[in-house]
Amino acid sequence: MVAILPGGLARVVQKCIMGSVSQFRTTLWSHLHAAGAGEESALDDFVRRYRPPLLTFLRRRGLQPGEAEDVAQDVFLRLLDRELLLRADSTKGRFRSYLLGITLRVLGDQRRREKADKRGGGWERIPLDQAPPQAIEAEFDSCWLQELMRRALEAVQQAYPAQHELLAHAAEGLSPAEIATKTGRSAGAVRVALHRARKRLGAELKNEVARYCSSEEEFGIEMKSFARFLGPGE
Repeated sequence: MVAILPGGLARVVQKCIMGSVSQFRTTLWSHLHAAGAGEESALDDFVRRYRPPLLTFLRRRGLQPGEAEDVAQDVFLRLLDRELLLRADSTKGRFRSYLLGITLRVLGDQRRREKADKRGGGWERIPLDQAPPQAIEAEFDSCWLQELMRRALEAVQQAYPAQHELLAHAAEGLSPAEIATKTGRSAGAVRVALHRARKRLGAELKNEVARYCSSEEEFGIEMKSFARFLGPGE
């Protein structure tokens, strides 16, 4: 499995896996129900948060940008269907798995329609039935983690731009000594500042995961599921 994060950032996530958060936002499913009932703010927030990783996954499956947007719209329409929501809640599995299941059903329905129409052209995608379920899930997990890391880094950048700069240098593979030379600081000062920046990033990542988890158990499962994408720490 190819790591999706540089070693320095990988170590941050590995340490986060061993930690926990003190409180979970148990309102994800209530927000889903509110969005399904037509509450505009809940709908906008939900789509804003979960559309990017879904689109990335669909593009990796070979869909063109416009096609991916159409499928994503269909996924969200089904996800927010009131009858479906009545049968789905936080006690019946992870939200991310629930979203992936609906996405695969939408893609399967689209493929069956294509076969029925005998169009033959269109999407140059990897057929779902030619990829092991574990591979599809791993691909979706990778897209999901990349989006979580993007948001965590964005949060650090907004609140602590100097720490974000250090993380960017570390992501480039620079050593503390090299960063010190580049920034005009001592190597010791860089090591201390980089340690704090990594802790900050780890906290933001945990917050992002906790946003859609309903319990400590689900949080632990989610964090551990991301470990397979991480290279060895430094």
